[in-house]
Amino acid sequence: MGMSVKYPILLWLLAIIPLLSFYLWRRNRRQGISYSHLPLVDSLPASYRQKWLWLTTALQLLALAFIIVAFAQPYREVSESTEQQEGIAIAVVLDVSSSMNIRMDLDGKRSNRMTVAKEVLEAFIAGDDDQLEGRPADLISLITFARYPRVISPLTDSHDALVSMARHVQPPTRMEEDGTAIGDATALAAAQLSEYENEYGLDEKVKSKVIIMITDGENNSGTYSPMMAAALAKEWGIRVYTIFIGNEPTDMLDSRNEAVRVDWVLQAMAESTGGVYNRAYDYDSLVAGYQAINELETSKLQTVVFTDQVPAFQPFVLLALLSLMLSALLSATWLRRLG
Repeated sequence: MGMSVKYPILLWLLAIIPLLSFYLWRRNRRQGISYSHLPLVDSLPASYRQKWLWLTTALQLLALAFIIVAFAQPYREVSESTEQQEGIAIAVVLDVSSSMNIRMDLDGKRSNRMTVAKEVLEAFIAGDDDQLEGRPADLISLITFARYPRVISPLTDSHDALVSMARHVQPPTRMEEDGTAIGDATALAAAQLSEYENEYGLDEKVKSKVIIMITDGENNSGTYSPMMAAALAKEWGIRVYTIFIGNEPTDMLDSRNEAVRVDWVLQAMAESTGGVYNRAYDYDSLVAGYQAINELETSKLQTVVFTDQVPAFQPFVLLALLSLMLSALLSATWLRRLG
């Protein structure tokens, strides 16, 4: 960390100091008291105080030098490097239909799909210091759906508030609100991401748009079919990642089974948009689904060096004041001139 000056041309004024010193020395030699017999004066020894009379003038000249340096505006260059992450805009779409109340164990305890889904979602957003690192650089929104989709949070980087809102998500309490509108919810998420890009733009910190669809059922409500919504997402440059929460897979499923149909639809949605499909049947497999997304949707790191100019004139002003004060003190006391 070196020191530079903003106006180096002012430092040429320091050349005045030795010239001024020589002028004052010559002037003091010419001043004196007239004596009729100079040899008598020359034989008188100079006192200790007389030998240091020059000190007050030297301090004043030193103060002038400090002031000149201060006016040149010295500064220090302070460099700081930081890592900036290139984030992603993510719309999380969570199924909250009544079937999400079906049992699913959590840490060996009886729970349900909804609770497990919310626990893993929180770990995905904020990190769990174990399997999921969190997404600190990303803009994340939350949309829930049963028969109708609902925006719980717009795209935000306030992840603490987002996690708090996600914790309070519950299935609908009225039958007429129950259902599974996968297509409408996906279309709403795609529109949200596209609208955000059109309104604010995806700057250098946000490079891609992603939808994460978590559901446990087959589309049975809404206007848009899942594939129509996926086509919209593809048109707007949005990748769709799908996670199906169901029972542990067995060899007894055939083409008429609902799980097989849902698997096919969700897989087709993901593949058509460049995303990936995952199947989860417990906490660990759901975490694995999010881990797969983390591996594919990584945030790039870039090192940025910031250089700041910190003013450094203050010490020179202080030294100038101290020099003048010391000169004045000596002139008024020990080095006081008579007459």
